[in-house]
Amino acid sequence: MDYRIAQKDIETLRTAGMTEADLNHSLKVANKALEIARRTGATLDLELVGRGALFHDLGKTVTHEISHGRIGAELGAKLGLPQAVTVIMEKHIRGGLTEPEAVELGLPVKDYTLNRLEERIIIYADRLVDIIHDGIVEIKEEAEAEARFVEILNEYPKYGKNEITLRRYLGYHEEIQGLINGRIIDAPRLKGMLAKDAITLLDVRRKADRETAPDMIPGAVWRDPEQVQQWAGEIAKDTQTVIYCARGGSVSQSVTNTLREKGLAVAYLDGGLKAWTKHGETLNSSVR
Repeated sequence: MDYRIAQKDIETLRTAGMTEADLNHSLKVANKALEIARRTGATLDLELVGRGALFHDLGKTVTHEISHGRIGAELGAKLGLPQAVTVIMEKHIRGGLTEPEAVELGLPVKDYTLNRLEERIIIYADRLVDIIHDGIVEIKEEAEAEARFVEILNEYPKYGKNEITLRRYLGYHEEIQGLINGRIIDAPRLKGMLAKDAITLLDVRRKADRETAPDMIPGAVWRDPEQVQQWAGEIAKDTQTVIYCARGGSVSQSVTNTLREKGLAVAYLDGGLKAWTKHGETLNSSVR
């Protein structure tokens, strides 16, 4: 279901005392987040994307200090906003803090990890909007902010903040651009592709991981990621291939890069086998 920003939410922010400058920023982030979410092709809660982005800076009605995330979440709860939205407000500081970082910054000690793709898209959009509109970096077209994201964050400490925050933002960029460019797909999209029987599905978990948990996604064939150079030639270049590992991390990314360098149309499952089962999908106990 599509989603459009509701005028009543905008008025809620004005009534709460948000300045027009901060409201303008929040609207830009919401529109950018929705645009990116649609471009990913992933199955997402667009209302959460739009409202989470619109309300993320609610705490700035009280302060622009780093505590505005926590304060915003408290204000949002009083306004009756859904918990999924108030969680984004609290988590958006530095793009999802770890507990040690929270201690260092004097914030409540908890894990602020961005577990949902919707949350990561909002944080990514927030950073892009800053780059596009701050006037620090010369941007002729909005698309430049995405194309030059890695370069800009490495060059301008204002956007990268510190090494830990920088790595987080670059990770979100890699994931989201991977979805947009078809290098990564989510579980619902994979399910649809399998229903059409239009892909080759490969399980590329490490041998030890597969031996520990042999169940696979139905239709998958296991291939040893350590031997990718040997079996890459077996894959037809005129078919879409999807691979997955345990969590969609370094194994999937490495194998995908190797196969793409050979001219193959390959994507990997975002979140790997864990994301597939978390989405409620079944596994096949037969080993092939």
